[in-house]
Amino acid sequence: MSETRESRFENRDKRRKANLVLNILIGIVLVLIVVVASSLMMNSPKEQAQQDASKNDSEQTTEAPASDNKKQTSDEDVKDEDKGKSDSADKEDSDSDSDKDKDSVSDEDKSTSDDPFEGAEVKEGGSSANVEKTIINPDWKPVGTQQSGQHTATYDSSSQDWKEMLEAISYATGVSQDNMTLIWLGNNGSPQDAKGTIQAKDTGVKYQVAITWVDGKGWKPTKVEQLK
Repeated sequence: MSETRESRFENRDKRRKANLVLNILIGIVLVLIVVVASSLMMNSPKEQAQQDASKNDSEQTTEAPASDNKKQTSDEDVKDEDKGKSDSADKEDSDSDSDKDKDSVSDEDKSTSDDPFEGAEVKEGGSSANVEKTIINPDWKPVGTQQSGQHTATYDSSSQDWKEMLEAISYATGVSQDNMTLIWLGNNGSPQDAKGTIQAKDTGVKYQVAITWVDGKGWKPTKVEQLK
């Protein structure tokens, strides 16, 4: 009887120990499960944050070229605007030059013509008895000028004003300057009016030419008288 009881106690003690070990193991497993689950839950927001940060960096990298394109487009617009201004300025200069060409006689018009008085009004006689005929051409234009500022007629044979007076006389009569003998050139009653008398070397014909100054455009013929 005594041995049987001891045997039973030993068996119970072994079962309790086995159950205790099993419970401990189960507890450890449960703790490990809780730890792992907690770790996963804690790491998940970090990974999400990292993914979000990576996504933002990717979006910024993608949008950067758009900003560069915008800047490039803006630069091109500025260039186009500058080009437009430049083209407009060139057009204005061209129009200005064109207006000057219209208002002033060209070098071709200044050259000698077979009939320099074609289209002009020609009348017999003139301002004095030695005038054979008077020629007035409404199409005469100023010959142009290299002078600037306020103009004052200068009767000095070495001056630019004198040179331009002879150009106007040559233009009005059709007598080139190398075929011209200047007889007289002087004032014609006002500071901006002049008169000159010349003779063509090849024909011997004499002309008396009245010219007037046009501001910024030069001397313009107003009347030619062919002398007897």
